[in-house]
Amino acid sequence: MDISDKSNKILDKAISLAKSFDAKITGIYVIGIQPTLTNGKIDPSEGKKAETILRSLKKYCEKKGIQFAFKIPYGKPASEIAKFAQKGKVDLVVVGPKGLGGFKGKVLGSVANSILHESNVSVFLVK
Repeated sequence: MDISDKSNKILDKAISLAKSFDAKITGIYVIGIQPTLTNGKIDPSEGKKAETILRSLKKYCEKKGIQFAFKIPYGKPASEIAKFAQKGKVDLVVVGPKGLGGFKGKVLGSVANSILHESNVSVFLVK
C-alpha cells in the first residue's frame, strides 16, 4: 500500500468488497531489504513513512465504516504478502499492478504477478 492514485483505487475496491462481505481489511507495506545495506542497517525513515501512510489509510477506512489493521514486514514484497496471507485468516488478497513496464517489467516480473504465483489464497487484481 502507498498513497498513489492507483493504490487509492485498489483500497476503494477492497472497501467495497469488505462492505459486501462484512469483512475487515489488513493493509501491508513491505519494506524491501536491499542487497547492500549501509552498515548492515535498514533506513529507519522507511518504517516511519510506512506507518504514516498506513495510519492515514486506516482513518480513511474507518470513515467508510471498515475496520483496518496493518502490518509492516521486511523482505521481498510478494513473498511477505503471500506468507502473511497463508498464516493469517485471509480470504482474499487485493492487489494492483504497479507496472515496471518495458523490458524490466518482463524480465523482473511484478509484485502482483509474483503474488499470483506464490499465494495459496485467492488474489483479486484491480486494474
